[in-house]
Amino acid sequence: MPQPNSKTDKLRKASDHLWYEIWMFQSLVPGMASDIAGRGVMANALLESFAIHVRALIHFFYADSRQRDDVLAEDFFEDPSAWRSSRPAKTSVLTSAKKRADKEVAHLTYSRQKVTPDKKPWHYIPIYDDLQATIAAFFNLVPGRLLGERWADTISHTRSKNGAA
Repeated sequence: MPQPNSKTDKLRKASDHLWYEIWMFQSLVPGMASDIAGRGVMANALLESFAIHVRALIHFFYADSRQRDDVLAEDFFEDPSAWRSSRPAKTSVLTSAKKRADKEVAHLTYSRQKVTPDKKPWHYIPIYDDLQATIAAFFNLVPGRLLGERWADTISHTRSKNGAA
């Protein structure tokens, strides 16, 4: 009986956490865009959750640097440059969303003082669209053996939203 590949096992386990990040991101956007939470603590909690999941996904797909234990999209490819050369370009929408999540949610910064009321709203749909395109590209390229069974519905959802087969 062949020994399980430890790198494959680690990636399959890590893919469970990736599944959660994508699930939360995809689940939060419709309610937030419809303003279902209104204003106040619940709306803030949803926004912060959205921002943290967006931040984690953008780092996963587009990290310029990494900590020793970071899981990145490129880890799922035999040649990491295959992902880097095939992924959609990081859009200005995603660059801005990551910076906002860093400066306005994940860290207490002086930059928060500069956010005026007209710049406070987040534009969920453009962030969703751009990140969804990257998610679809990843799933079209990632070797299926590295993702567990719970991915079947997510992959179908992602591909159908982006018109992929």
